[in-house]
Amino acid sequence: MASVLRFITVGLIATVTHVLGALVFNSAFAVPPLAANLFGFLLATGVSYGGHWLWTFGAASAHRHAMPRFIVLSVSCFCLSQFIVYVVTRLAGLPLWVAMIPVLLLLPPFSFLVSRAHVFQPWPDRR
Repeated sequence: MASVLRFITVGLIATVTHVLGALVFNSAFAVPPLAANLFGFLLATGVSYGGHWLWTFGAASAHRHAMPRFIVLSVSCFCLSQFIVYVVTRLAGLPLWVAMIPVLLLLPPFSFLVSRAHVFQPWPDRR
């Protein structure tokens, strides 16, 4: 249960980092919204990886194993959320807030389970 609470805490901090980063890039540096969102996502990904690697999962795995897997997981979650938003808003014609319901219900548990079972698992030393 403690790792779930840590996962949620790191996720909230990463979310705030994403939003604030995107807003700062957009307003202070006049970066277009989509590019600002990408910069915010990249900042949040760094915060998320560091927090999960060090605190949520206790640095149980080497960076050379965890980081590439985390990047694949992050990009996969980003693509899945974009797909859900596209289907709900474009194909079904519903508002964005409706699309956020399955995004919030599906992606965090999926990300936690994959992180715990695969991304941050310790690897045997292969010499």
